Amino acid sequence: MDERNGRKTRSAGSRGFTLVELLVVIAIIGVLVGLLLPAVQAAREAARRMSCSNNMKQIGLALHNYESTHRTFPSSWIVTTPTGTIGPGLNMTVWGLMLLPFMEQQPLYDQYDSRVPAFNEAAGIGYPPAVVLQNISVVSTVVPTYICPSAPGGSEARIYDWNYSPEFPISGRAAPSDYCAVSGVRGALATIAFANFSGGPRHGVLQYGGSNVPGVGTPRTSRMSDILDGTSNTIVVGERTGGGTIYVGRLQRTAEPYDLLGLGNGGGWGDNLNGEHWPAGSPRNEVAPLEGPCAINCTNRRGAGFHSFHPGGAMFLMADGSVQFVSETVDAFRFAAAITRAGGEAVSLND
Repeated sequence: MDERNGRKTRSAGSRGFTLVELLVVIAIIGVLVGLLLPAVQAAREAARRMSCSNNMKQIGLALHNYESTHRTFPSSWIVTTPTGTIGPGLNMTVWGLMLLPFMEQQPLYDQYDSRVPAFNEAAGIGYPPAVVLQNISVVSTVVPTYICPSAPGGSEARIYDWNYSPEFPISGRAAPSDYCAVSGVRGALATIAFANFSGGPRHGVLQYGGSNVPGVGTPRTSRMSDILDGTSNTIVVGERTGGGTIYVGRLQRTAEPYDLLGLGNGGGWGDNLNGEHWPAGSPRNEVAPLEGPCAINCTNRRGAGFHSFHPGGAMFLMADGSVQFVSETVDAFRFAAAITRAGGEAVSLND
């Protein structure tokens, strides 16, 4: 205190930050944040990946409990058409619905009437409208076990409308599933993979079951004994994120033809087409719906490949209940061999 004028004075050794010093401190903090952010993001992704793996293990446990109870795995999807077309007696169900009682979702399953199909047009062919609406409400309910936390967008926001027209003039609504059945391998992917291997059947573990469905083919059994290539070598379920939205790489596509393809992408756990996925591969840089050598993370189109938002690959559930992370650059033969259940090419993905 300056006693002569009553004012406080700063001591010679006390001073504030200069502008240069402040900028240096800010720059140092920025560098530290830049160094820490990738590590934080990597830690978060590691946690999400572990959660995704745990989801698939729960699905695997449910599949094994189902098989133990019924002496068979669930069919990937079932359609029964007594008249061969849309009409009385038509019914539908899918593996994701059949597993609910085996994954602590019995109350949700009990709300579903399996005698009534869950599509909008069902009331018009004689089914009780209230029951139809109730069933649609069930398959529009988000089930956390079917959601990978790495997939973008809130799970509720990804509930979508599906439409199978013109092949099958029905429509409905479904909650997303980031996992789908693996029906088999076909098209360019199979041609490339098995160029030097004649092999046997190209179908996978979970298969279609039903009757009188034009163009679908013959129903097949899905028993444990049908897996001749070894349960630890054979994929049952794979990641295919996006729901009703088509992705090319990590880019969302909404223009034609992707908008229409999304309607029949089978991206919901209660959407029947979630049980019908025969990957034929796609080009590495897809510019149109074509077949090609890439089967992981190039697109989530049904009938093309598998897809995740995990860097470098995707998760797959094996028939023995284990979960494997498979690189997006995996050899085509090795990957296709892991899809088939009785092709005679018992090759491990980890060899």
